[in-house]
Amino acid sequence: MDTVAKGLPAPIIYLRQRVDLTTQKSQREVVDGQQRLRTIFAYIDPGLLPDYDPARDGFIVREIHNPDLAGTTFKKLSERLRNRILSYEFSTHILPADVEDQEVLEMFARLNATGTKLNHQELRNAKYFGEFKTSMYQLGFEQFNRWRSWGILSDDQISRMREVEVTSDLAMNMVKGLSGKTQKRLDEIYEEYDDSFPERKELESRFRATMDEIDSLLGNQLPQTVYASEVFFFSLFVFLYDAQWRLGSALKKTTPKKLKRGLASQLLRVGERFSNEEVPRDVLDAVQRASSDFGRRQTRLNFMKQQCHA
Repeated sequence: MDTVAKGLPAPIIYLRQRVDLTTQKSQREVVDGQQRLRTIFAYIDPGLLPDYDPARDGFIVREIHNPDLAGTTFKKLSERLRNRILSYEFSTHILPADVEDQEVLEMFARLNATGTKLNHQELRNAKYFGEFKTSMYQLGFEQFNRWRSWGILSDDQISRMREVEVTSDLAMNMVKGLSGKTQKRLDEIYEEYDDSFPERKELESRFRATMDEIDSLLGNQLPQTVYASEVFFFSLFVFLYDAQWRLGSALKKTTPKKLKRGLASQLLRVGERFSNEEVPRDVLDAVQRASSDFGRRQTRLNFMKQQCHA
């Protein structure tokens, strides 16, 4: 409904034209798009669905998804919004009547099967709809150009929501303190803050500020450094966040600590040491094996602190 209310494009709907020879009336069967149509009908007028079931079809729009529609029935919307929704047009493709059922079923199967198993983040995206999920999606999307230009994530990875998972991992460390990354831990924080996330605005503000700080310190140089890899970017982000607010600190509005002068040069030197493997054995191990393990993340962070005197 947010898509419709904003007039954004939605996937094409496939119909099949049929003629009832008894009544001589034309009918259109939905080949693909039934869920989209049922959602709109249920919101505008449940009476349009003869088999309407409140438990299955009933829903309200939440404020985090669209403030204009939040908690409001269609009839109580402003005239402007109702007109916009009723004027929305789906792109449709109508199949001729002579298309057989077998062909329709094959088409439906192809439209709804990519042949690619959903990854953990895609499954989380389908399971959760609340505060934390919405925040992570928004923050990850905002940094789209940086993920690409810094070389941290490829277009294929972004298309599979990898930027949302990276953002979620960073946010988890901001909230909970330094921790290892597991899919179970990410699931748990999505669950914990699904209904309510009071510190959302402060977390988002700090996340954006840290990304801006990375841009300010390294900017166009970053793609040529070791920090362009996801493993080292994580270490860079948590290092800077920890220096300004401390990982796991209360998400209350506070002024961040000032970063020391000359930090950019120090970070570049540390990056070169990582790249050339001019680091102690335990640090090298923390780079080469199970890099998202808590202990190895801690080792990398401690090394950066020692080298940058932070």
